[in-house]
Amino acid sequence: KIVDSKIKFVGDNSVLYLSSNWHNYLVDLSLNNQSTVYIGRMTYFNERLTAITSEGRNIIIGDDGLFSRGVCIRVADPHLLYDVQTKERINPSKSVFIGDHTWLGQNAMLLKGTTVGSGSVIGAASVVSGKRIESNTVYAGNPAKKIRSGVFFEKPCVHQWTDKETEANRTCDKTEHIYGSEGKGIINTAELDEKLHNAFFADARLEIIKKELVSNRAADRFFVPTEEKSSKKRNLFKR
Repeated sequence: KIVDSKIKFVGDNSVLYLSSNWHNYLVDLSLNNQSTVYIGRMTYFNERLTAITSEGRNIIIGDDGLFSRGVCIRVADPHLLYDVQTKERINPSKSVFIGDHTWLGQNAMLLKGTTVGSGSVIGAASVVSGKRIESNTVYAGNPAKKIRSGVFFEKPCVHQWTDKETEANRTCDKTEHIYGSEGKGIINTAELDEKLHNAFFADARLEIIKKELVSNRAADRFFVPTEEKSSKKRNLFKR
């Protein structure tokens, strides 16, 4: 059910795909020309999710998300910014991708060019702009920085717990929300973004969504690995 929501199509040839959900959809969406918003299955919204597409770019959200109050997603700044010397524009719009089983804290803001890997957590009041968030990590702050890696979360809410429930949940043996073990069906988000961007008409864009997102049930489809840092040390005294 779509409850207490606003959905605005401002322009032509955009697609909104809302997957099956036993939670209510609570959204404030603005889709401008030739853009796509895709929301996967069984995502929970505590209050309205605000999301705005611009300049033909897209917002893709995976399954089983946990979105707190005041979450906002934008793909544009949206006004124009130019370099003084070259006179060239330096702030093009960029799509946002959010993986499966992600937790976005209260008033989190995800800005253009952000990719959040499956199983990750964005802390309350965090601002994430243009970052690639590795799977099973926690990022927080403004600007958001990694504060913990190698974590996973489960959805039970602790508000009304007593000591009994707290004690019973000190450990968790589940592994389904630890991503990267299979490494199959991983979506190349850059390629998907360009396919959607180059599909001028809405029906063509819908077919891409069905093929690339709806039909792909791979556990690691939105897996984002941790970037390995080089172990080589720079020789400061090399001539």
